[in-house]
Amino acid sequence: MTTQEHPPTTLARNTLGLLHVIFQSASQMSPTGTVVSGLTAIASYALGSMPLAIVLALVASFFGANTLVQFAKRISSAGGYYTWIAHGAGPYTGAFSGWLYILYQGINGPALLLFFGWVVRALLEMGLGVTLAGWLWWPFAMVATLAVWWIAYIGIKQSLVYSMIVGIVEIVVLCILAIMLIDKAGSHNSLATFTPHFSKTGWSGIGLGMIFGLFSFAGYGASATLGEEAKNPGKSIGQSVMWSLAIIGFVLIVVGYATTVAWGATNMTGYTTLPMPLMNLIQKELSSSYSVWFWILTILIVNSTITATIAITNAQVRVLFALGRDRIAVPASLGTTHPRHKTPARAIHVQSIISILIVTIVGFWLGSFAGFLFLAELVTLSNLIIHLMANLSLIRYYRKVGAFRLVVHGIIPIISSLLFLFPIYFSLFPVPPFPDNIPPYLLILWLAIGAVLLTRLLRRHPDRLRAAGQITDELASNDSSSSGLPV
Repeated sequence: MTTQEHPPTTLARNTLGLLHVIFQSASQMSPTGTVVSGLTAIASYALGSMPLAIVLALVASFFGANTLVQFAKRISSAGGYYTWIAHGAGPYTGAFSGWLYILYQGINGPALLLFFGWVVRALLEMGLGVTLAGWLWWPFAMVATLAVWWIAYIGIKQSLVYSMIVGIVEIVVLCILAIMLIDKAGSHNSLATFTPHFSKTGWSGIGLGMIFGLFSFAGYGASATLGEEAKNPGKSIGQSVMWSLAIIGFVLIVVGYATTVAWGATNMTGYTTLPMPLMNLIQKELSSSYSVWFWILTILIVNSTITATIAITNAQVRVLFALGRDRIAVPASLGTTHPRHKTPARAIHVQSIISILIVTIVGFWLGSFAGFLFLAELVTLSNLIIHLMANLSLIRYYRKVGAFRLVVHGIIPIISSLLFLFPIYFSLFPVPPFPDNIPPYLLILWLAIGAVLLTRLLRRHPDRLRAAGQITDELASNDSSSSGLPV
């Protein structure tokens, strides 16, 4: 029989080394994009206590990463969280988490594409001293969408090599810039920025700032979906999560602190009113070399946003592929791969078309930057719920297999869950102004639709639902034994 009659359903095995997997997660965290504009969102709520909000978001992320590390030791799959939750909490809950993951990563990419369109237009205006038409963000976003579409289609290894090179350059440049700003701050350096002292609304401001801090770190789980393509996934997936969080966390804390003290911890209201305060800060503090720094950061932010969107797309389409292969919630045709590139080509095409629609609708409704913040809140809330589900599933899974350890399989997942509930609470109470009050309702609507679809599937095809996430059982066993890790 021909390949056309039976499309392949296997990804390229054992093609990605540890560094590739690390930068799948690190790239999605987009350090330059976060530094240039993302810190503004955190500071909008935490003000001069922005470094504290970043630290707490990083701590919460490390606690959450434990769940990923523990699951990765035993189960390797393109489904990532979907497969893990299915093994721990049961197939129905796993399928439900897969449905939620579609929302999380499905709008994560469009959020960054909106940011890309906005930031390229803004940087060109600043750098060239011209005023561009307000709608020009859209063609810039579309160019980025097409570039990501093509790169994801031709193969994941090529995209990760590119991300790795650009990522290393980003980290070095940002650290050099932070050191220069800290030096310029002089007597304004203060550890009080790591307390709630400068947050006008106290812990409420810190909690809301954490929402966008967690959004910045949300990409650490992106490597989870490379379980069928990474070498020794039982070891490399967990290592990549910890390394990527440590590296990007260090960069964001240092740069977040540097920009706060250089601007003035008591004057951060002015910081939050500017679209790219870092550029204004460089112009003020490093005026002699402003032009050089401006164009360096411009090039880096363009590359950083594209590599982050590639990482998001790589993760999203592999979950779509896994759900399609299991015939859960999405068409079975998405569970096939390209015969030559070994990529989930149909899932890539579907996700790219959806991204174009979301970017266009949300961007012209709210504007490119406001649309980015709107989607970022929805991304973070859905991501936090997935992690809460994974934490509880980890406890059940290790009790079920008889390998439960109180600290890593019990206490840490519970602490992680409590830390994740903190920003969720403050995103709901007090009720944010429009349109920031809408994402929780959209999330509830998405969950309701998923519940209806899966209940219908349970009635019509209970065998499919019982098999959700189970297709990699044999693979997980083989990978665990070959890794040399205890199982």
